[in-house]
Amino acid sequence: MARKNLSFLELYQGTLVSNKGCLLEYMQKLIYLYERRGEVLSLILLDVDNMKQINKELGYDQGNRVLFQISEIIRISIRRSDIAGKYKGSSFLILLPNADAEGVEKVARRIRNRIKAFPFRVDIRVTISVYSFVPQGDRAEEILDLMETHVASKKMSGGDGLVIVGDRLEKRTVNHKVVIEALEKRAVRPAFQPIYNLQDKRVEGYEVLMRLVKEDGTVVPAGCFIEDLLKTSLIEPFEEMVIQEAFYKFKSLGLEGRLFINFPYSFVNFMAKGKLKVLDFYKEVVSHGIEPSSIVLELSEGKITASTEDLVEMVEEVRSYGFGIAVDDFGVEYSSIERLIKTNPDIVKLDGFFLRDGYVLRWVIKGLKMLNLKIVAEQVETEEELELIKASGADMVQGFYLGKPQVL
Repeated sequence: MARKNLSFLELYQGTLVSNKGCLLEYMQKLIYLYERRGEVLSLILLDVDNMKQINKELGYDQGNRVLFQISEIIRISIRRSDIAGKYKGSSFLILLPNADAEGVEKVARRIRNRIKAFPFRVDIRVTISVYSFVPQGDRAEEILDLMETHVASKKMSGGDGLVIVGDRLEKRTVNHKVVIEALEKRAVRPAFQPIYNLQDKRVEGYEVLMRLVKEDGTVVPAGCFIEDLLKTSLIEPFEEMVIQEAFYKFKSLGLEGRLFINFPYSFVNFMAKGKLKVLDFYKEVVSHGIEPSSIVLELSEGKITASTEDLVEMVEEVRSYGFGIAVDDFGVEYSSIERLIKTNPDIVKLDGFFLRDGYVLRWVIKGLKMLNLKIVAEQVETEEELELIKASGADMVQGFYLGKPQVL
């Protein structure tokens, strides 16, 4: 007897790749591979135009069954080496290695014809977007945005058809190949941005920021390539290179004050990797003749996926070696008052978001002061913002108006 309902678990199991995250990870790795080879990678994005209507008229169980049946049609229409999975709501993504524009179009038409011929309980309309390209530093999300835009445009004109995406994304100045070469050539450098103490008007220290220095001398900010590092697990060797160089420069140049360093990603996985990573970091610091008290580790909560209890344990371990603790970008994204109180940092760095409203800025600084915390205001870029910070009672300030990051 046929089962009446189809669960979401069965639906996802029937689409070859278990979830969207895995699918996008496969896609990004294929992009990196085909970029290095200089070969064509092809993609298909299929969306059911009338899914909302199906769910409304037949119910979500039958809607899920339609998606399952489409996934089976996709499965029998592609090669075993191809990768397919459910992407969003009513859409499927198919990755076709070693398929050129002509080949992927044939596959797309085969899938569409089989969907049209299948005896669904209702009429099914699908829009299919096809894209073939030689990767040049592309990101999976940007490509899918492009394909979704073409699907949406096709739907506006009636949908139920095939779209060949011919336009290309603008080439990024820093692609995966450049990042790999930078690692091999050790072309990654620390940049030092000053942090000023507003009370005695001296340099409190320097924040260490990651920069890539190209062969022509161009200095590239981390924001242009950090996503590539995170997606390819290259972040740790890059951070290690930058931190080691920062220690050397800090000592050899006799820089003032303290060194503010973002929590290394190896620390973020503290509970999995144990306490040895912190000990290794301590040994690296003292090997350069630097006192641990001269190092402030900045904790960005966007990095942390551990529980509050695990985070507190990690902070206590780091603090036991004499390092200072700062909370970075406080006030945005994953900021938590509970974590702030339990980790009890030495310094809180306020995100530039607060510069938009002087009243809120003063209110937040007053509350943090009641917790006996030192305050750094970040992203100060004008004289007006500096005066606002001074009037609000912050202890320290950092931003382009006072000093841009410099590769020394």
